[in-house]
Amino acid sequence: MISWIVGLVCLWIFWLPNNRACMKTIPGDDLTTTTIAPVCPDPMPLFATPDTLVMIVIPAANTNGATTPVGTTISVSCEKAGSSAAIGSGLTVTFDTIGTHIQDANNLNLGFEMFSLTCQPSGLWLFDIGAIAGAPGPTSFSGIVSAPGAALCQGCLGPPTPYCN
Repeated sequence: MISWIVGLVCLWIFWLPNNRACMKTIPGDDLTTTTIAPVCPDPMPLFATPDTLVMIVIPAANTNGATTPVGTTISVSCEKAGSSAAIGSGLTVTFDTIGTHIQDANNLNLGFEMFSLTCQPSGLWLFDIGAIAGAPGPTSFSGIVSAPGAALCQGCLGPPTPYCN
């Protein structure tokens, strides 16, 4: 009887561990893996305002380190900053793939700009901007912007500039 038990123990020690490599496994059965839904980071780093005439206004729920779920569209504006002398603004955006385009559509507060950002599954923001008011050509542009400071909000003081008509 003891030899029979010793034989089973030897079989269990030497034969079973060596045969585990031949056992069929099911891919993805690791229960420790978690899937995190993609989100977009705070879009504020994508913007630059080189003067004190204007400011970027983004909904508070999407700033200060907050994340935004994929598919969410937010409205953003390039507005007059307090009591500045600005009489308008223009937005110059350098897109990742379609180059640089200007929005000066005068669509908010008589010369200030509003546009939208949509959170993409890649975790990047898709910018939708309008064209320069009255200019020939496309009336809007859409594309991904990922470089910090790629969207430049500038104030207009009077003399026409490339971003203020």
